[in-house]
Amino acid sequence: MQAGSRSDPSPRRTQCGEAVHHGRGVQAQPARGRWVVVDNKVYDVSDFADRHPGGRVIYSLAGRNATDVFAAFHKPTTRAFLSTLHIGDLKESEVEPTGDLLKDFRDLRSSFEAKGYFKSNPAYYVFKVLSTDAIVATSIAIIMWTSNPLWVLFSGVLLGLYWQQVGWLSHDFLHHQVFKSRFLNTFVGGYIHGNLLMGFSTNWWKNKHNTHHAVPNECDKEYRPIDPDIDTLPYLAWSENILATVKSKTVRSLLRYQSPLFFPLLSFARFAWSYASLTYCFSDEVAPKERFWERLFMVLHYAWVLGFGFGCLPFWKGLMWMLTGQITGGLFLAIVFVQSHNAMEIYNEGKDFYTAQIVTTRDVNGGLFNNWFTGGLNRQLEHHLFPTMPRHHLGKTCKAVKELCEKHGLAYEDVSFATGTSLVLEHLSRIAALA
Repeated sequence: MQAGSRSDPSPRRTQCGEAVHHGRGVQAQPARGRWVVVDNKVYDVSDFADRHPGGRVIYSLAGRNATDVFAAFHKPTTRAFLSTLHIGDLKESEVEPTGDLLKDFRDLRSSFEAKGYFKSNPAYYVFKVLSTDAIVATSIAIIMWTSNPLWVLFSGVLLGLYWQQVGWLSHDFLHHQVFKSRFLNTFVGGYIHGNLLMGFSTNWWKNKHNTHHAVPNECDKEYRPIDPDIDTLPYLAWSENILATVKSKTVRSLLRYQSPLFFPLLSFARFAWSYASLTYCFSDEVAPKERFWERLFMVLHYAWVLGFGFGCLPFWKGLMWMLTGQITGGLFLAIVFVQSHNAMEIYNEGKDFYTAQIVTTRDVNGGLFNNWFTGGLNRQLEHHLFPTMPRHHLGKTCKAVKELCEKHGLAYEDVSFATGTSLVLEHLSRIAALA
């Protein structure tokens, strides 16, 4: 590593290039020495990682080339701040040549930027907010009108559907697809749509979801998941290698039934996410400057849910309304999630950003219903390649992405919703037989 803009290189600066050159990941980085490479320049993010607006995703990239991850998640203006963390440049011998695949996908991204595909349509998102909020308004109107058990049950399903759909909205905002202002995206999409309306902690979600985007389906050398979305033991094992890490006979016995237990487990997904959000929100892990908004809107979430549930209905019917919403909301969310990455490649050696997204991600066929029900995430591959692209543009990119995948010998998986579900269940059964 050559000296950068600063003088008097310290031992840490010398180690920096070597750590990146040899691909040392998050497990190898010392607690006070986290470095990343962007465009062959080395940056020390050790003191910044805990303040990173996108969460702790930086930790998963320590010691790696983060050039394409950085470009995928940040505006070009962010480079001005990045320069304050610069500690040097890689030596020529350490610079990896840019292959044809990286060049092609970087050019493709530039062409989409030129076409305006990264600009949102305000009218579209006004419609999405109003139409989504109409679902919860209908649910609440029903329980204010009647306490008939069947109507209460139906209202609870609508509540669960709302929590799924408002989750997609929050997802769009927190990927900075809607406003130019990151503050507005975080406040409107995170604190209002996430904490207040959905009951999910904004910072908990950022840490979890952005890490998933950076290292989808990736494990460490011992096949312990780095991607939190596949860290589902002791309930589900997503690969033979992950299963091999399980030593407990009791857990293995449980995993033999993971395929038939799959949908019952999904019904508890929102309970688990809500508990994780609530405990995270009131922990010291939330940055001091964000605790007020996180906690205020989380308290208000439970105030409106409990208030309407027990204020409009007798106790047991109110409980039924809330539990139905929790169960169906978890099912509706999780059934979309599992289509996207499960039963796809799981790996434990570094891949370039674009290859990692393609080999771990599948699309689900489009159509009015799928586009709506999945929040546009049926085009999951395109979303992973271009996470800040508004969902209403993703469909326009599919043909070009597919052509580049075919050019470079990478499978472009695009299946029906039923086929995707079947592939996941078959995969779980195959792993279960080895338990």
